[in-house]
Amino acid sequence: MVDALPGPSRARLEAFHDLLASRAVALGMISTADGPRLWERHILDSVRGLACVPGGAATIVDIGSGAGLPGIPVAIARPDLSVYLVEPRARRAAFLELAIDSLKLSNVRILVSRVEGLDLAVDFCLARAVASPANTWRLAQFLLAPGGRLLLWAGRSWPGASAAECDRKGIPWEICSPSGFSWQGPLVIMGGT
Repeated sequence: MVDALPGPSRARLEAFHDLLASRAVALGMISTADGPRLWERHILDSVRGLACVPGGAATIVDIGSGAGLPGIPVAIARPDLSVYLVEPRARRAAFLELAIDSLKLSNVRILVSRVEGLDLAVDFCLARAVASPANTWRLAQFLLAPGGRLLLWAGRSWPGASAAECDRKGIPWEICSPSGFSWQGPLVIMGGT
């Protein structure tokens, strides 16, 4: 996917990688153990979600954006999308502002708020390492328009107990993309049936 991107997008992804390495790791937003594998574990893992984003999507929300993953790589790779990064913690929001300014991303907005405090209705949400899948779905429902969907970066144990909990709670889900590496979980689409 990354190899197919135009040169400026690839350069921005590399610049974001450098920003993660120089700032986000030092600030504790990303584990120091992930420092040597930021590209694979964070940049490429974020971009793989694009295969699951519908072509008609115009506005997406990355809930609990943290260091901007997956929202910033998705916004870089798809400049036609309007991407909202929702992050309630001021220090992380300040990092996101630095990243957006440094990368000159005009299609990204930061919302310093808890999800429950927002008044948005979008068709698509992204969530990576936010909460349990059922709780992430509960949060996303505050933002999703009728028929809206959540793209969840599920853990390696998926389906397991998390999928069983979603089934018990009547949360529809389907695997959009299987894991490609032993450290990855699948990408799971929730809702919108």
